[in-house]
Amino acid sequence: MQRRELNLLTLFVVFLSAYHVIARVGLAIDIQWHTDIGRDKLLTPPHMMIFSGIIPTLVFLGGYIFWFSFVRENKVGGYNFWVFSAPIPIWIIFAGMVTLLLGGLYDDLWHSNYGVDTTIITPPHLWTFSGGMIVELATVILAMYLLRQKASNQLVLKSSIMFSMWALVYHLHIAFANFLDPRVWMIEILGIELIPHFVFAGGTLLIMLPLTKSIIGERGVIALAAMMLASQLLLLVSVPELVALMMGPEHVYRPGSPNTVWAAHCLPWLLFFGVLIVNRFSSFENPWSMIALVIIVDAAWLPNLILHIPVEAGAINTLISVGLTIVILYYVWQINPHIINAVQNLSKDFTGSKTNNSAISTSIVAGVCILLLVPTVSAHAIHFTEEGEGFDAPKRFLIDVDDNYLWVEFMIWPPKASAETQVVVYAHDNETDQIDEVWTELIYPTDKGDITMVGDLANPGGYQLWQGGVLFPFAGNQTLQIWTDVNNTQSFTEIPIIVDSPTLLPVWLAWLVGLLWPTLIIAYWWRVSMRVD
Repeated sequence: MQRRELNLLTLFVVFLSAYHVIARVGLAIDIQWHTDIGRDKLLTPPHMMIFSGIIPTLVFLGGYIFWFSFVRENKVGGYNFWVFSAPIPIWIIFAGMVTLLLGGLYDDLWHSNYGVDTTIITPPHLWTFSGGMIVELATVILAMYLLRQKASNQLVLKSSIMFSMWALVYHLHIAFANFLDPRVWMIEILGIELIPHFVFAGGTLLIMLPLTKSIIGERGVIALAAMMLASQLLLLVSVPELVALMMGPEHVYRPGSPNTVWAAHCLPWLLFFGVLIVNRFSSFENPWSMIALVIIVDAAWLPNLILHIPVEAGAINTLISVGLTIVILYYVWQINPHIINAVQNLSKDFTGSKTNNSAISTSIVAGVCILLLVPTVSAHAIHFTEEGEGFDAPKRFLIDVDDNYLWVEFMIWPPKASAETQVVVYAHDNETDQIDEVWTELIYPTDKGDITMVGDLANPGGYQLWQGGVLFPFAGNQTLQIWTDVNNTQSFTEIPIIVDSPTLLPVWLAWLVGLLWPTLIIAYWWRVSMRVD
């Protein structure tokens, strides 16, 4: 590799690592924005931070792949897609960006069928999260690829690796913060309430720490843990302040704001100190020390979340969860050598057999078919233009229940038949009465009389805010009653609703598609790693 190309790719790695940090900080602010303010327009300040590097990255990738394929004299080591050729890490970054963009389109399809998200992990978010994570890991692989060159800048590239690894570990913990949510913190199996966060967050660290050690060494593990702690403290203090700074005159806080800073609390607070203890008294090669480390530092133990998860689960369920997690993580540890070997191989020049163009053609056709399935009308545009309302949701009403003013937000409007619509009810800014309970009653008229369906709304955290799902079994004209209980006085206000026909995208199919694409991308590059000589 010539000096000019090496310098150009080094600058690209530095740009990507900086973008990953900016995007992850933007994601942290965005999560706080949604919890403290609500849903907003597409081009909010945190969204701009998340989107900031997409276009420059795609422009560079397109230009570099074209240059490598048709201008560069020596194409040795390039991996071929049809008539195009480039180093493997470049193609992986491209695959991640494509997954990220397709995830954005899939997100529109999901919103148009099921409304605004109320949890972190959804089928399209599997694409957007995995796309971003693929790019972050590919940045590490590209830096490793450049480190193999004799004239490479070791300090700059290793620093870029550390920042990209931080972004990747943080990205994974943000995704798995889904299992710190009071609505999905447990999975019930055979009557046992298991805590899945132990497995997902623990598995993340159990893979990423040894991977960091294989690239940078033991000091890299300690440095990564130190970066995690420093970022936690910084995010804990700065995120609420940045949200306040970025708010415009049209934005108002929800009740109970500022809420828990999930961006900081989802991270393992004791990781840095645990890493120092393991390094001093044991070894990063000891599976039992590492498994104990990742379980002990798990954020699910924290008492400052909305619910203290181990207390909610109970001692027996918590012990069973820990025991099952130990078994699962032991097998996760066994695949670490294969993961490390795959990453090392993908950072080399490709000298394997010729790429199977028929398989690639099939993949391209499949991708085009997926694009054809995505509607051309943006669900976000509908949300933001409806009657000038909906900064927090596609539709919201300000209602009066016996002089108690409440906002009622629908996460999809109009609701779909045979599907559950998430509804959020919270007190108006000027409301002073303490409301004890809020629930819904759906009234559906028939020839033989009205059918009434009662729905419970949860009140997590004890604030004047209630949320839950309302199932609309039928299409057509219906009435949703919002009931309140204030000092043992029960009253309601009616909201007339015309429920739309059922969605064309079944939930099970949405999850299947959400899982299938990222799985195929990962499986493809895993197979490529085994063909590198």
